[in-house]
Amino acid sequence: MDPRFVQMNKASSMDFMRILRSLEEFLYEVMTWLVFYPRTLLRTALHPIEILDYSRAELRKAEDDQYQETISAPLFLMLSLVISHGVELALHLHPFANVGHGAEKLVGSDQNLIILRSLMFAVFPLMFALEQVRDAKQTLTRKSLRGPFYGECYPASVFCLVFGIGGTIDQAWPDKRAAGWAIMAVAIVWYLLVQIVWLKRFNDRWSRAIGVAVLCFLKASMVVFIVAVAVSLAILG
Repeated sequence: MDPRFVQMNKASSMDFMRILRSLEEFLYEVMTWLVFYPRTLLRTALHPIEILDYSRAELRKAEDDQYQETISAPLFLMLSLVISHGVELALHLHPFANVGHGAEKLVGSDQNLIILRSLMFAVFPLMFALEQVRDAKQTLTRKSLRGPFYGECYPASVFCLVFGIGGTIDQAWPDKRAAGWAIMAVAIVWYLLVQIVWLKRFNDRWSRAIGVAVLCFLKASMVVFIVAVAVSLAILG
């Protein structure tokens, strides 16, 4: 038998086994989301300051040992946006259902829309993380920003999920618009209260913590608004 043929068969078998192992790991990872997403959601919603401390402690561990009790912060944010979008789809709502040809590649698919929303809402944890690095008088580097950003993704995820559900209710049932607005207001108030209590650790006065929290929230909201307007203009174009 040709040695080259034997070698090719061995290589093909190894590639096939490698693919099977990758699928096995992927399947297990997805199944763990079903267990750890609701646990992470409840823990973040009920004990947000504790989860912020937890995230910082986890990043000091070896990479393979991090976030064993929860879903990692950026993934938690993305999954929350996926669930929020899933609620929209279940109610046959799509914010860009009739996009023009020029914007089709940008928001014409669910995947692109989720990626766009992830980038937009990640601005909230980014703004608060930048403020924490500044208040801690640290040099702004990728390493110094990583810890605060990861931690901030947890409360931002709950905020985005609840706010998105409120917005969906507002769109789906006009007669229950007040309920949708109330849910969105609760999300904003909860998020700001979490940030105020957390930022107080880096400030001597409550007044400064309140001012910084409101300012960071407004800056992030402005960025999201500008991006939303730009996307809307692209769609209309």
